[in-house]
Amino acid sequence: MSTREAIKEAQLVAWYKWEFLRRNVGYRKDYKKFIRTFGSWFETHGYWYDETIAPWGPQDLRFFATVIAPKAKVICARWEIRDLFSPDWRFTPSGVYYYKPGWAAFLPTDCSKEKAGQGVDLSQFYLPDEEFEKRLPTHAQAPKHQLVLKFDLRLPLADLLGQAKEQIWSLKLQYDCSHPQPAKTSATVRRRLGLYDKYLRAWDLKKDGAKFEYIGVVIFANKRSPLQSAKDACRTAQRLIDGGYKKLG
Repeated sequence: MSTREAIKEAQLVAWYKWEFLRRNVGYRKDYKKFIRTFGSWFETHGYWYDETIAPWGPQDLRFFATVIAPKAKVICARWEIRDLFSPDWRFTPSGVYYYKPGWAAFLPTDCSKEKAGQGVDLSQFYLPDEEFEKRLPTHAQAPKHQLVLKFDLRLPLADLLGQAKEQIWSLKLQYDCSHPQPAKTSATVRRRLGLYDKYLRAWDLKKDGAKFEYIGVVIFANKRSPLQSAKDACRTAQRLIDGGYKKLG
């Protein structure tokens, strides 16, 4: 498997992990409780993933860092995710969700257990007031995975495209070197990738009230025992939803 194929597969595994997790009743309850507690604060000040940290100011930033973020990190650690997002968010298989025009979030399930909660980690601000002030960002900064380019539009289009390609290529290499992706996933994961869609479809149909006989006909008609295949798929899906997704990769 080439490096590109391995990266693509790792992204797909992360996507399936999110699809199983977001169906988990416990995660949905955790997120709902979190938003019920702090939702009004976010509605007033903006969410951390909106890159609104800089405009918050010292008091708001310290409140988030010392009060909100620790609770978010507990949830992230419990479910082994990098960031805390709504279970209603539907990411693309490539790992992107546009929660508003021009603003994207990325799959939170592409991290190891040790890196859970990094998306809300502001522990660098747990400092004495004097040191805290020194570390405050002075202006809004783009996330490390985003690139902002400026061009002189008086130049010919060919020159502009050449400059863009050169800058993107150079910085993309730097980013990839500092954020390495898994080189490969296990053979077990690869063999089951083609089945995860069926597990999810079967579980969704069952949740909507469909009978196993119907699920078997719709999804497993080519199997020797469609009924048993439907039952097995729902049982496997439930196991992955209940936490088994953590072992997918």
